[in-house]
Amino acid sequence: MSYDTENRLSAAMNGIVADRPYTPDLDQIESRGRKLRQRRLAWRATAGSSFAIAAVAAVAVAISGTGAQAPAPNLAGPNPAPAGTAESTPLVQLVGYLTTATPPPGDATLVLRNQVGKDGSKVGVWDLNADNGDYYFAKTRSALRAQVKDNKRQPGAAARKKVVAAAEYAAKGDLDKARTQMALAHLPADAKAKPPVLAPGVKPSVKPGREKGNVNITDNWVWNSSMDALQYRAGSPTVRAGVLRLLGQMPEVTVNKTTLGGKPVLTLAAGELATGGATQTLTVDAETGLPIEYATDGGVTVNYTVTRVAIADVAKGTF
Repeated sequence: MSYDTENRLSAAMNGIVADRPYTPDLDQIESRGRKLRQRRLAWRATAGSSFAIAAVAAVAVAISGTGAQAPAPNLAGPNPAPAGTAESTPLVQLVGYLTTATPPPGDATLVLRNQVGKDGSKVGVWDLNADNGDYYFAKTRSALRAQVKDNKRQPGAAARKKVVAAAEYAAKGDLDKARTQMALAHLPADAKAKPPVLAPGVKPSVKPGREKGNVNITDNWVWNSSMDALQYRAGSPTVRAGVLRLLGQMPEVTVNKTTLGGKPVLTLAAGELATGGATQTLTVDAETGLPIEYATDGGVTVNYTVTRVAIADVAKGTF
């Protein structure tokens, strides 16, 4: 099964805008958000899986195809900002560092995803996202080599490129424009109209007969697509910076500095306004911005290991 976030959203959006003036159907939009959230929580070991996060041990991107986990120079912690200034906040400080960090070598981001279920069950899969948008998936390391060697790429490159481009632009560009770009990254190219883009943290008004209006659909799309961007290109400091800037713009996403496994981390917790349901938490390394863990209240926890590799090395099995 292929990675299908863009396909599902394309179908939903086509149904909303096809052959008529655009009037947003909030019930249908929120339904799409809930379906994406439920699919994310029901993450399975298939290429159709959505975002999954890296293991605590992976606090540095490998700098060669050897698989060695030696810290790269560009992943050192940022210099402290003066106390009492806005720049001294951990998230702003980290973003500032990442926007100037030198990208590590390699032409692809390799992700080992490990999910831990509520019952303690575990499953792991491999994702390889090339910088040109190509994506390979396998349930084992050896099978991934075969997928690359046989050039068995998964579909959806166009949408992946849009998501990554939105994150890259968000790193230093106009944040409101980047927000729109990220929110609409999965919109079909032939859509006759674009849905409205809500301001961060705005709670939609409740229409008569509606159960609730507590989902900011733009925040929901930005949150989900930002998770996708990290899966596609977490090996890029620029992408990590852009994602963190976008998430930091949403008031319902709280940021706390703490420790995990003895390492300093930042936890970004998204509330119902962005998730449409239970709180979802993204944990990143406080010095490198590399994602460590993704969890949902009452749901599964996903860990991941991120490395930078060369596609040619994966094809040869030397990664």
